[in-house]
Amino acid sequence: MWRFAVARVTGSSHLRTGTPCQDRAGCALLPGGTLVAAIADGAGSASRAELGAATAIQAALGRLRLDLADPAADPTSALRGAALHARDAILTLAKEEGEEARSYASTLLLVAVTPRGGGALQIGDGVVVVGTGGDGWSWMFWPQRGEYANTTFFLTDDDAPDHMEVGAFGGTPTDVAVMTNGLEPLALHYASRSVHEPFFEGMFQPLVDAGGSHEIGHLSTSLETFLSSERIRGRTDDDVSLILATRRSAAVPT
Repeated sequence: MWRFAVARVTGSSHLRTGTPCQDRAGCALLPGGTLVAAIADGAGSASRAELGAATAIQAALGRLRLDLADPAADPTSALRGAALHARDAILTLAKEEGEEARSYASTLLLVAVTPRGGGALQIGDGVVVVGTGGDGWSWMFWPQRGEYANTTFFLTDDDAPDHMEVGAFGGTPTDVAVMTNGLEPLALHYASRSVHEPFFEGMFQPLVDAGGSHEIGHLSTSLETFLSSERIRGRTDDDVSLILATRRSAAVPT
């Protein structure tokens, strides 16, 4: 059974300016053993980014709950439908509030793992990493970069549907990690375009050892403490969010 930990932390640059955390994250275990996870990173230049990110997470997870309740639902189709629903929710909110859509700009990363298979969706930067129980780790999509340095794509872009990457898992994952771009330097080797496996092995071990199912509260708290540490603060001053989920169990000594 899946169990998970979720944490998000306000970046030091936002703490200095009194800006709220613009990340949002959510994870749930649905009836029948389906795992859904979502992270949204509001654009630092967008005045209502945190509201855009919150709207995206709420809309996307709500849509996944409905669509994946159907045993015949295709996970990748459900993921794309959820992302488009999240985009529509933000655009509707902008219209209702009389604001430009780009004021709510946010990335979106989604994961769904059902008993019938699973996959991921991404628009923007950040990364989804999956593990297959001792057979190594791999990223689903390389973080998206825009036309200019330090830019990416957002749900509110006019051509956002064209930049949504959706894919099914190549195997049956036992571990899933979803994170915002501030953690990319710890998770990825840019030169080789590969995953930094020791980072994930260390991060997942407490969750593997914990047992149980659904959210493991004390590990979410520990994860938040880690994201607030100097190890992270020294690498990025941005908001950071991380979801870790596993269905592995600790080996029993013989």
